[in-house]
Amino acid sequence: MTGVPHISTGFPALDRVLEIGGLPRGKISEMVGPATSGKTTLALKFLAQAQEDGGEVAYIDQALYFDADYAHRCGLDFSRFWVGATHDLLEALATVEAMARSGGLAAVVLDVVDLAWTDSQAGQALAATLNRLPAALGRAGLALLVLHESQAGGSPALSALAHNAAVRLRVTRERWIQKQGDVRGYEARVEVLKNQLGPTGSAVTLAIEFNGTVRGHGL
Repeated sequence: MTGVPHISTGFPALDRVLEIGGLPRGKISEMVGPATSGKTTLALKFLAQAQEDGGEVAYIDQALYFDADYAHRCGLDFSRFWVGATHDLLEALATVEAMARSGGLAAVVLDVVDLAWTDSQAGQALAATLNRLPAALGRAGLALLVLHESQAGGSPALSALAHNAAVRLRVTRERWIQKQGDVRGYEARVEVLKNQLGPTGSAVTLAIEFNGTVRGHGL
C-alpha cells in the first residue's frame, strides 16, 4: 500500500517488511517483547527518525525505564523532545489523548509496565480510552507506539489495544554480537503480528550495534 502517511523506523529492512515504509501516522502501533529484546532501541530510533523528518516527539515513561544518555546515543535531539512519567496507565493514555488534541507532535512512545494493564478497577476506563484514541490520533496525524512485555494475559485493556492497533510487532533478542570478547551489540528478530496496511506474518532480523552511537541495519 503506497501513499500512507508514515514515519520510518530508521531500519530500512523493517520499513520494507511493513510495506508502507515505516509505522503509520495517525494510528496506534504496538511493540511487545521482553526486557533487553531491542524494543526500546527500536522505539528511540523511530523517534529520532521522526525528528529527522522535522517533527517534535515525546516519550511517556510509565514504566520508568527511560535512559537519557542512551536516548541521545540513539540520535534524539533533546531540543525537540518531551519526556515525562505518569502515576498510572490511565493518566498516561489521557496525556496521549491531550497531546493529540493539542496537535504539534509527530510521534509519541508510551512505555508501559505489564502490571498496569491488569488493573481491574481501571480496566473498563482504559479500554474506553483506547477505543477513543484512534480518532484523535487520526485528526492530529500523530503516530503512537506503545511498548510493553505482553505478559499480562487477555485483560480488557490489552484486548482493546490489540483491536485498535494498526500494526503489532513482536521483538525478541536472538544473540549477542561479540568482537574480540566484548559485547558490541545484538541481533533482534522483529515479527509482524498484525498489519492493517500491509502483509502480516513477515519477519526481519536486525543488527543493533553500540559504538558511541547506536546503529542498526537489517541482516
